Amino acid sequence: MKIEAFPTREELEQHASLMPEINPPAVLAMLRIMQAAEEIRCDINDVLEKKYQLSEGKLRVLIVLHQHPEGIAPSYLAEKTGVTKATISVMSQRLVRDGLVEARSSQEDRRTKKLLLTPAGKAYTEKVLPGHYLRITKLMGRLTEQEQNELIGLLKKLTG
Repeated sequence: MKIEAFPTREELEQHASLMPEINPPAVLAMLRIMQAAEEIRCDINDVLEKKYQLSEGKLRVLIVLHQHPEGIAPSYLAEKTGVTKATISVMSQRLVRDGLVEARSSQEDRRTKKLLLTPAGKAYTEKVLPGHYLRITKLMGRLTEQEQNELIGLLKKLTG
């Protein structure tokens, strides 16, 4: 999906003449970042959906659970994946239904539960991740390692 609804520099300069705080190069740069992110996200998600029947959100859940083999609380999983507790509840129910995730009562507090990968979920995640990371590597291969590091630094600077 290619987004082409960009203002021209001239249009932005007209707006800046009315509101001097507007910086046309900054606006154009951010719009290009957003366009690139959306195109890359669509490419990656298309493969995840077609090859693995997996959404971006479910993949994030599997990655975080893979990083926490002992299991984690749903609220912490929601925080780590950047979604609401309600969304995690629905996603985890579907992943439990699919046999990839298990919900267990916490050893420390029986009233709470932990989510963790089942053996099938661990195997599935370990099957998906190498190909996923290879696709990302190929996309980033258009940049040199130095450019990749500069990009990481610039994006960190933008996001705080």
